[in-house]
Amino acid sequence: MGVLKLVRSWPARIPAGRSYVVDQVERIVIKNHDYHALRGLGDVLLLEWDIAVSKEDLERFAAVAAEGSSDVLVAPYTLYVPDPVWAHRSWPGGITPEGAAPVETGAAFCNLFGLGMTYLPGELVEGFCESGWASHFGDVEFSLWHYHNVKKQVPIAWDVRPVHLNHPGVHRVG
Repeated sequence: MGVLKLVRSWPARIPAGRSYVVDQVERIVIKNHDYHALRGLGDVLLLEWDIAVSKEDLERFAAVAAEGSSDVLVAPYTLYVPDPVWAHRSWPGGITPEGAAPVETGAAFCNLFGLGMTYLPGELVEGFCESGWASHFGDVEFSLWHYHNVKKQVPIAWDVRPVHLNHPGVHRVG
């Protein structure tokens, strides 16, 4: 593994009413949810604009990524659609017409993944961009390409817990 570059994706325009993180992490502007801007950056630890993470979890994630430097690594985070589910998906019996299901808590691997907090080896980003698999580079396109061309399983770092800031607010407590 070369130098690991920490970057935060940043939308060209923040959607109204959405929460976001303000920190010192280098921002990479992403237009139309297209991550081609990651090309040429080398090995990347990506945080999306609406993912918060503690310093300790960030350091732990980077250390785990360094151990398996040629593999994608993801951290689990919750989406509310409207009920809470993990962002990453699996095909327990292989690809099925019913589609992928959210991973269960503690699952060692996923088949498809969101980019919220992800380690992306530079050679895989380059490989995707050069492959012509899709003109758009989003989490669905990249994780499907990875599933079909690199590895079927991506490890999940459960000892790291980033928080996705955009969820339905709590209107009443108790």
